[in-house]
Amino acid sequence: MRDLLTLAKYPFLDEAKQYITENGPSITDLLEGLLYERARTIGIERLDNALKNGDVGDRSLATKSDLMMEIFSYPLARMISVGVGDIYLMRRYALGEAYHAFKNLLNEQPLFLLEVSEELNINVEFVENKRNIKVFFKDYLRNAPTRYKKWKMVNRDMENGYVHISTRDLARLILESLRRRIEEELATKKSSKAIEKAFSSDIKRFQNMVKKHKKKTEAMPLGKLSIEKLPPCMKDILKAIQAGENVPHMGRFALVSFLNSLQLNTEEILKLFSNAPDYQEERTRYQVDHITGTSSSKSYKSPGCEKMRTYGICPVDKMDDLCREIYHPISYYSAKWRREKKKK
Repeated sequence: MRDLLTLAKYPFLDEAKQYITENGPSITDLLEGLLYERARTIGIERLDNALKNGDVGDRSLATKSDLMMEIFSYPLARMISVGVGDIYLMRRYALGEAYHAFKNLLNEQPLFLLEVSEELNINVEFVENKRNIKVFFKDYLRNAPTRYKKWKMVNRDMENGYVHISTRDLARLILESLRRRIEEELATKKSSKAIEKAFSSDIKRFQNMVKKHKKKTEAMPLGKLSIEKLPPCMKDILKAIQAGENVPHMGRFALVSFLNSLQLNTEEILKLFSNAPDYQEERTRYQVDHITGTSSSKSYKSPGCEKMRTYGICPVDKMDDLCREIYHPISYYSAKWRREKKKK
């Protein structure tokens, strides 16, 4: 079995689960025992940090007790997130765990990354003579953020179905695979009465935090933008971004160009993307500036309804009567404003 420090840094590993099974306390002791109060505190802290910062956070791992509490806090955090019963929090928590692992993986040897990849069913091999790693193309496409130019297949070397990548790239693929796995696992779990009782006040606090966030992002206008007047397609894209979901490149392009047409500035647009799973301000700013023409001579127009359907980002099942009368999302938004003025 791996050392405790490794298990504390990567509590999602199978060996960490084995350690908890063989050395962990009973569920009653874990939830009520004074000895494990620190583990309960850290479990709550993991969720708080994930919600606020997109990372479950760092703690002291200097002693054996520190390591054990860190390991035991992981299943507690997972159970509490299920107890909260909100998909947004679960997604933010999954991202927080995955991003924290990503940061740690950047300091690990390639062999360890390959072993973690194997646990996550990512087919990878180490290329000794080239001192790099190759990953099966299907696993690459499943986990790579291909909306970025660097990650597109045309910019990668592929040989016999395997894509050559760096160890940092592999860490990024692991981030996405782990995020998705934790999300899927939490979505299948049922809330425990024991957890709901032991963490009732914290569960209510998290539920209130999520409600406030949703109320703020869904009901409040952002600068010049009125959320309520958005067409269904833009509402869907925006909602997915704010829920921490991965949105395809064309969805992001459509939203940015749409918002640019409404005269929102770069800072206002960036606020909408800050909850995205792989949000990096510098890269997102570069893309926004490129689409809006801030950093180039060309400003891209917002796609019309026909193109939105071609891209597969028009939610046909959510079309309302106004959707059927117009041919462009901007026209929808303008029509909503005109109708409101007439009412006044």
